[in-house]
Amino acid sequence: MEKTNVKIKFPSQFGQYISNIDTLEFDGNSVDDFISTLDNIYGDIRERMFEGDGKVRPYINIFVGSKNIESVDGMNTKISNGDCVSLLLSRAGG
Repeated sequence: MEKTNVKIKFPSQFGQYISNIDTLEFDGNSVDDFISTLDNIYGDIRERMFEGDGKVRPYINIFVGSKNIESVDGMNTKISNGDCVSLLLSRAGG
């Protein structure tokens, strides 16, 4: 399996769970592979980011480059070497 190296952007709330990293090399080329690697290294990432049915929690958005994965191919969205993956929290309220 090929290795993919990506940049990561995330809000400070995630930093406590993923050690404030800014790059990650992982086996594979999809968002699912990326999340699996984070989960294997840091634990509980899937539990924090996903519902019991495997869908991304409604207040979390995952982008590859400028595209929300929900508008591409969900967890199967392809990631290329050098891409930027952003894990963002939705804002709500008044």
